[in-house]
Amino acid sequence: MLPTNRGFWKTFLLSIVTLGFYQLYLVHAFAKETNIACTPVDQRKTPGLTMFFLLSLITFGIYGIVWVCNWIGRCNTYLTLNKQPQGLQTSTYLLTVFLLGPLTAGIMILVVGCKMLYLQNKVNETYYSLHCEPQEVFISETVAIPEMA
Repeated sequence: MLPTNRGFWKTFLLSIVTLGFYQLYLVHAFAKETNIACTPVDQRKTPGLTMFFLLSLITFGIYGIVWVCNWIGRCNTYLTLNKQPQGLQTSTYLLTVFLLGPLTAGIMILVVGCKMLYLQNKVNETYYSLHCEPQEVFISETVAIPEMA
């Protein structure tokens, strides 16, 4: 089941408590979820955590930026093909990483992190709306029975 309710504050706190390791889990989760939703449409694969980690080490972090840009583009393409509004844009991400993040003492990086969560949530919601049967909900009603006199 793909989660559709990842929230910023929970992610922020888990990232602090785990000393940043939760961010690596999110890379794994985003790659897996994006592949589940998008691969039937575009026949591509988003590399997972192992490739992300190794290539980011080898390229001194440049691959991590490229990975996020490719992931954003893939998610937005999926949303566009399914007539949904796009989320975070690659240009916003790059502008934040290289300019606005340092200028705002990291505040904009947190904003972009929030937008990344919401982008993946929207992809997962779109996937469910297209591929999963709605669950039937039965509500039991209490019926008052009139007393017989």
